[in-house]
Amino acid sequence: WLLIKKRDGYSNERDVAEEHPRSVLSGLTLEELRDSHTLGERIAREIERLGAPQLAHPMTPERFPLALAKLTEKPFDGDKWLFEVKYDGVRALAIRDGGSVRLFSRNRVDITDTYPEIALSLNALPFERFVIDGEIFAANEQGRADFQLLQRRMHVRGAAAAKHLSRAIPVCCFAFDLLAFGGFDLRGLALEARKRILAQVVRGEGSVRYCDHTLVHGRAFYDAVAESNLEGIIAKRRDAPYRAGRGGDWLKIKCPQRRHFVIGGYTDPRGSRSHLGALLLGLWDKQDRLHYVGKVGTGFNDETLTRLNRELTPRAIDESPFVRSHVTDSQLGRDSHFCRPELVCEVQFAEVTDDSCIRHPSFIRLVPDADPAECKWAPPFPTLDDDESSAQIEAQDTADPPTARDPEPTVNITNPDKVFWPGDGYTKGDLIAYYRAIAPWMLPYLKDRPVMITRYPDGIEGKSFYQKDAPGFAPDWIRREKIYSEESSREIGYFVLESADALAYIANMGTIPIHIWSSRIGSLERPDWLLFDIDPKGSTTANAAKVARAVMELLHDVGLRSVIKTSGQAGLHVMVALRPAYTYAQARDFSQLVAQLVVKSMPEIATIERVVAARKNRVYIDYLQLGHGKTIAAPFSVRPLPKAPVSAPLLVKELSPRIEVEKYNIGSMPARMKRLGRDPFIGAIADKQSLEDALPELERKLREAELLK
Repeated sequence: WLLIKKRDGYSNERDVAEEHPRSVLSGLTLEELRDSHTLGERIAREIERLGAPQLAHPMTPERFPLALAKLTEKPFDGDKWLFEVKYDGVRALAIRDGGSVRLFSRNRVDITDTYPEIALSLNALPFERFVIDGEIFAANEQGRADFQLLQRRMHVRGAAAAKHLSRAIPVCCFAFDLLAFGGFDLRGLALEARKRILAQVVRGEGSVRYCDHTLVHGRAFYDAVAESNLEGIIAKRRDAPYRAGRGGDWLKIKCPQRRHFVIGGYTDPRGSRSHLGALLLGLWDKQDRLHYVGKVGTGFNDETLTRLNRELTPRAIDESPFVRSHVTDSQLGRDSHFCRPELVCEVQFAEVTDDSCIRHPSFIRLVPDADPAECKWAPPFPTLDDDESSAQIEAQDTADPPTARDPEPTVNITNPDKVFWPGDGYTKGDLIAYYRAIAPWMLPYLKDRPVMITRYPDGIEGKSFYQKDAPGFAPDWIRREKIYSEESSREIGYFVLESADALAYIANMGTIPIHIWSSRIGSLERPDWLLFDIDPKGSTTANAAKVARAVMELLHDVGLRSVIKTSGQAGLHVMVALRPAYTYAQARDFSQLVAQLVVKSMPEIATIERVVAARKNRVYIDYLQLGHGKTIAAPFSVRPLPKAPVSAPLLVKELSPRIEVEKYNIGSMPARMKRLGRDPFIGAIADKQSLEDALPELERKLREAELLK
């Protein structure tokens, strides 16, 4: 079909080709496209004159570790420096080595399918080999980089879904460095030379653009960027080669942000200051709850302090206006006083911390005509759960008081004698003591791994709620990592537990089970293991043991070494440690084939049918529990069941139809591990294996079983 637009009031005589002569994909004009082969030759001759060496290896992301920027506080001028805008996006390394372009994240994860429009534009460049370093960002309606918008693209699953979303949320990539071109390695050249060549390679104004720069005048450039409300600038040495890591050749300088906040109280003055020490600031959520976001204690003069005192005194109230589940008295300080949340102030700050408080704040002014209700929780503050239930808030508000935010690991145990297992007499203190005792065995599995906890403030017979987000009152010494959730359309601040003190702290919060991801920070899309969750629901533990042994034997037959643990409930977990070289989908597909073979060999007791009613008293082999954001009970995790069982590593000889999973509990497990002297499950993370060698044998067995068509 040919679409012909009739002349109307919007038509004109201007030549579109003259006004926009460059291709939106390649960035080249028609003339340049016709002469593209000579363009590549000219660039190669220039590189050769500069003395760049030949590439001595294939182009893989491992061969091109990224240069990183050090954070510095103040902008500066310097004739040895050039300055670029710092875009609030994600790093991308684009590699083309004779075929199609592949995009890789900072952690070397392949993200080509996630950003199809970037790959399409780079594939349109008429050059066969190059490595480009850049930043992908999404722009809002004002044309500014918007990281919250980009997050909706970052973790989309599947090429089709990403392509569909690219129409609603298009992204751009600013190319700021060229590491290789043709057969040459450019990293030893001066930055200015690399950028001069890059400007010839990337010319368009479409999805891929050249990142321009300014010379010498860093302060003026910083002021212009700050006035435009951009994130900051990057200063780079003009004559420096491309060096991996944070060597000091690149410096990042962030611009402060300004925002209106509700004043919910203040602290007592100290030293010679009069009237007040700091203002307590808040923002409203969609349920009209005021969330504490930090204090501001600088930027005041005597006149401002006097005025604030005059405004705050008649608004004094006894109770805190901040929502209880997101702030504690220890955060606010013992010298806090509260007021009706009717006043608004403007505050400058550097950034928002992991616990949603502003960093390096400075008071600018009172805003007398501002409506406090307009001070809403919004980016750069992470999105809150809109569906947080009143039951969860009630459980948080009635839980044992959290410990103070201490700079050093200090765990103040509260109510250790509270009975958590009424039928067995185990107390909260017993739970905390268990996690401390088992920590040396458990921590290797928790290293760099996001966790999801379930809290039972009044023990296993009381209310419970699961928690992904680390609460704001958690101490700074417990690590937290923000990960975007496509399901929740927001960032979640996960706990990462790295010490016995951290385990004790969350146990003191009433946490009983600890669930972990199957991948680690830095390679979240690459699982650490194959997982077979042997679920006997509707069947028997004896049958579960038989199925688990069949899975282990089949894995052995195809050349893989597996280990086993109890789930802490009736089920069993068979696992194989993997090199972090496979996607979740690849690991899951392999597990599915293994599960199908086992079911074929023992159909009377095994099934891969998810619906319980359709299992007909057979044991379910769940291979689908392996996926981004999905969790399993951590090894040694306690379960909220009678007798306080734990997810226990097993010796293979202990896997028998007569297995009693309840005997592995908080009372027996520390002594058991001391007696064993080794962890029989450690192979799940230490014995990393490849799937390539196992595939031919697995395929042979599938053909024999007539499961491979």
